[in-house]
Amino acid sequence: MKIIFVLNHFLPSQTAGTEVYTSSLCGQLQQHGIEVKVVIPYYGKTESADYLYDELTVHQYSEPSIVDRSLIMGFRVPDGLKNFKAYLNKEQPDLIHFHELAGSNGITLKHVQAAKATGARVIMTFHLAGYSCKTGTLVFRGESLCNGEIDLRKCSTCYLHSRGYTNAAYYLTGASSILYKLSIDTSKWRNRVGTALGTVPILAKLNTDLKTLVSSCDRIVAITEWYQKVLQTNGIDPNKISFIPQALPLDNVSDSIVNKAVHSPLRLLFLGRINKFKGLHLILEALKAIDTSLVSLSIYGNSDDEAYEQEQRIKTENQSNVFWGGKLEQKDVIPIMRKHDILCLCSTFSEMSPLVIQEAFAAGLPVIASNVYGNAEQITHAENGLLFKFNDVEDLRRQILKCINHPDLLNDMAKKITPPRSFKDLASDYLELYKSILN
Repeated sequence: MKIIFVLNHFLPSQTAGTEVYTSSLCGQLQQHGIEVKVVIPYYGKTESADYLYDELTVHQYSEPSIVDRSLIMGFRVPDGLKNFKAYLNKEQPDLIHFHELAGSNGITLKHVQAAKATGARVIMTFHLAGYSCKTGTLVFRGESLCNGEIDLRKCSTCYLHSRGYTNAAYYLTGASSILYKLSIDTSKWRNRVGTALGTVPILAKLNTDLKTLVSSCDRIVAITEWYQKVLQTNGIDPNKISFIPQALPLDNVSDSIVNKAVHSPLRLLFLGRINKFKGLHLILEALKAIDTSLVSLSIYGNSDDEAYEQEQRIKTENQSNVFWGGKLEQKDVIPIMRKHDILCLCSTFSEMSPLVIQEAFAAGLPVIASNVYGNAEQITHAENGLLFKFNDVEDLRRQILKCINHPDLLNDMAKKITPPRSFKDLASDYLELYKSILN
């Protein structure tokens, strides 16, 4: 069996959840004697290249496209698509497994269709919610959780709101709906007004593209139950969806926790990307009204929003109980976690299935997290962690104070943590799926 995995980026140049997931899956499959390779775009290059990462061959196909409005809007295909096709035709894989799509010059729906045209079996694993939500957050107008159903008027208003049309979103949606009914697609106009008035057709295309993506795959994989339900809500055939739950690509998972030491001050941990979506600002705001002698916060992670990080650093300049630790190597994550009492994950959007929760559980660490779908599927309130109301600083503060005022609570929650399942089991699930599709 020969399988090619398709992503927009890969290790070591980008180390995020999808890349780690794919690398770990490939490693497990190699142990079963499966031939696996990874293919990614080689952005801005006119020649293709290969490299070896951890005994895994990674092919970078030439992708020289100049990114302009016509490419972003999907009016033309990426220049490198022909190089992607040529690589697949040369390799002749049995199965092609996509892990993400992107706009402009990344992996697109056209790549999935090209893969299907080779005669190979095609699978897509959904790691993000953006395939059914134009904002990618599943948060309506930035205020409340959305049920995920694609509704042209509702989704258009929400998308326009996210693009800065706070007051005009409702009126622009109305105008766009009328133009859409008249078959006038202003998104083809080469200006901002045309794009705004073309929002309803853009959302209609999102819906169509989701259906086309699914029909172009032999099977799609949901890694959470909540997103499996979202797909079904949008009319996807349940028989086309396989549910393969998240796992942790580490061997040093924790055994049951007994009598976890309680410390004073309470040692909070933030570990993740330093950007507004991960909600570091919510923790810092919540800590303002708590005595610094009662709690400390360690911040680890790399920034993908320099301005945001600088803003948060300025806020903490005079806070002696806040420590900035920088980026962590993967091997250091679990040991660092074990030096803290509880992880804070203050997501301001509906994450799919945050790997950091699994890492915390592997370290025997309870989690305080915002009550969004991906967090709530892994955390049971007051059992293995605490959930606070979405975007609610006061409720977050209440949960932190609960840990300070009731120190035994941490120990009780730690004892109820179930160690995450291994990637060996996840790979076995995929292997069974691959064989069933090929047979």
